Amino acid sequence: MSVRPAAVVTWSAALLVCCGLLAMSLVVYAASFAVTIQNFAYSPTPVTIRVGDTVTWTNRDAAQHSAFFNDGFKTAVLSQGQSASLSFSSAGTFNYICGVHGAVMSGSVIVQAAATPVPTAPPPTAPPPPPPTLAPTPVRTTAPTPAPTAPPTPEPTPVPSAPAPTPIVTASATPGPANVATAPATAVAVQATPAPAPSEGPGAVLLAGAVIAVIAIGAAAWLIARRT
Repeated sequence: MSVRPAAVVTWSAALLVCCGLLAMSLVVYAASFAVTIQNFAYSPTPVTIRVGDTVTWTNRDAAQHSAFFNDGFKTAVLSQGQSASLSFSSAGTFNYICGVHGAVMSGSVIVQAAATPVPTAPPPTAPPPPPPTLAPTPVRTTAPTPAPTAPPTPEPTPVPSAPAPTPIVTASATPGPANVATAPATAVAVQATPAPAPSEGPGAVLLAGAVIAVIAIGAAAWLIARRT
């Protein structure tokens, strides 16, 4: 089984990144505190730290000094301007003296338990998105069927009644009485015979019929023109 060089490089880079992140976390959680040695005294004292923190002593005197703990935990002897550091991995109060000058110079370090990191609250769960609102399905509306409209019934046009024929009165000439000549006084008697009365001939009847026909034709023509 062969291993590709690219895979080796990738795994190596991932390991380095993990180590770097671990080191950064340690640096973040571990703090460093400074104690100055000057005028044969430690300042500040006591110094309060947490488990995993570091204390650094720096000598400002011309004489040599050191920090010596009861259990043999100590720094090197420091000349002027030199520094030494100690890390504390357990909680408690640790008293120390100067390893060169004894109990005339003393100090203490109070180490507290490491703070328990506050659990990080999980991010709030986003509420589920509301269900999509479906658009209402349009309902087809059937167009109303127009009711058949009956055509208007035309009102009957009154037919003008034909005027009654005007009777034509034909005046007949009545003959005047005949002049009777006066006979001379003679004894001859003349018998006067009356003239016959003229009878009504067919001319008057024809004239009346013609007038009625003209009136009827005119009425019919007027009625036809009215309807059209």
